[in-house]
Amino acid sequence: MESRFNHSSLIIDFLDVDFNSDQLSNKFKPMVDKVLFSQDGSSNSDWIVSFWITYNNGKQLLISRNKLGTLHSQKIKEIYIAIPIPSINIVSWGVEDNQYIYGPDHYHTILKNFWVEQVDFNLFSNRTDCIYDCLRRAIQRAFFEGFTVGGIKVKDRLI
Repeated sequence: MESRFNHSSLIIDFLDVDFNSDQLSNKFKPMVDKVLFSQDGSSNSDWIVSFWITYNNGKQLLISRNKLGTLHSQKIKEIYIAIPIPSINIVSWGVEDNQYIYGPDHYHTILKNFWVEQVDFNLFSNRTDCIYDCLRRAIQRAFFEGFTVGGIKVKDRLI
């Protein structure tokens, strides 16, 4: 098994502005791959665990539950992470309100499909630190709760 990180944004002109998504992916990939390799069985060694990170104006950090995102025919397990980005009215490193594509409640009807973590934006002085912390917490939560890849439960508390 190995990991992949994919970044997208529901905020106009946001991706890789004042942060670098490739650097963030490169920080987490070796750690995630190490855990995946340690739990790798011969039956699922060719599976990919794909983290889909979406930046949005949601109210909380969201991590998809295990029941979402398995593409058996392509041997891909997808884990969705929604990272909230605040308005510039909340913190200086936030975004203008007109950059948001959707309203803040657009995930409200599907919250049951996600684990929810609160984010205190005031703890961070810049965008990179907040995104890094959210991504770290989301990956930790996914591994703590566990997920199934090719019929094998992957769970780890060390990430």
